[in-house]
Amino acid sequence: MLRRHADVVRAAALLVGFLLLAVLFVRLGPARILSLLRSLGWNFLVVVALFAAHELLRTLAIRHWLPSDPRPPVTALVRIRLLGEGAGALTRTGSLTAEPVRAWLLANRGGQGAPGYSAAAGELMTNSATSAALNVVVAGWALLTADLQGPLLVLAHVILWASLVYVGVVVGILASRVSILGASARVVGKLPLVGRRLRIDPAKVGEMERAVRSALTERPTALAYILLLEISAQAVLVCEMYWAIRSMGVAVSLPSALFFEVMTRALTVVEFVGATEVGFAVVFTWLGMPAAIGFTLSLIKTLRSLTAGGIGVGIGVFTGGSCSNAASSPTRPPVKTVLDSAG
Repeated sequence: MLRRHADVVRAAALLVGFLLLAVLFVRLGPARILSLLRSLGWNFLVVVALFAAHELLRTLAIRHWLPSDPRPPVTALVRIRLLGEGAGALTRTGSLTAEPVRAWLLANRGGQGAPGYSAAAGELMTNSATSAALNVVVAGWALLTADLQGPLLVLAHVILWASLVYVGVVVGILASRVSILGASARVVGKLPLVGRRLRIDPAKVGEMERAVRSALTERPTALAYILLLEISAQAVLVCEMYWAIRSMGVAVSLPSALFFEVMTRALTVVEFVGATEVGFAVVFTWLGMPAAIGFTLSLIKTLRSLTAGGIGVGIGVFTGGSCSNAASSPTRPPVKTVLDSAG
């Protein structure tokens, strides 16, 4: 009964989302939106290439989280990341689906088993912490130097303080001996509906948290290299934003593209059909840009994610979908040696 009710709610939300998307498309002008998409032209391939570079950098980062022997080749790991991106775009749930899919593929199809989940969690934590730190710097600088007003002022404050809280949680996980994620998993597991559906095992979450904490604190050189890769991945996302907007015929500077990226970042963490496009249109209006630019940019991000997923499928076809099957290895390294300094 509960499952049937949840399916009805999801179907209703999807229907409302598509109706909202259609209404916004008509309000902003189909000719205007299609003109902006056509103006992108071959530059769309550059956008896809920049996003692929972002995923490659994160792939190189996650390789350093995995035990050195055995370790899947870069092509297999890139394919896993791109397939996860495609899953998030197809379901229109963004990272909420993409990251679990990537972790599952890494652990099961990549043959990494439990260390695969720990590696995925560690890379996600360092990436999101790097992203949050960038949010703090950019939003804080904008609040200090720019004359932000109205909703944009509120949005900048929300991003600043939410990012600070997240960074604080990550520092707390590293510095304390308290299992923050394990405690949170126990709380979520006791919720009437969510706990039954997610089936979170607090013991496994706690084990994964200890592995990540150990990895982050015991290999400072490898961690510094990973952070450098994550910072570079963030820079590529800013370049993608810059190139996409410039390709639509709008003059924008790199600092402005950085600000736009930070101000719209929350809209791409969890994507819902219709809501995400409306969010981009509204935020770009607050930024003093045409709403059509924000709406089209959201569509471009969805299209490049779908294209990335297609590339992932293509890699599987050309490589036979093979991954290094570490799960079949008779011996496995201990979970605590997740982070490896070897390239």
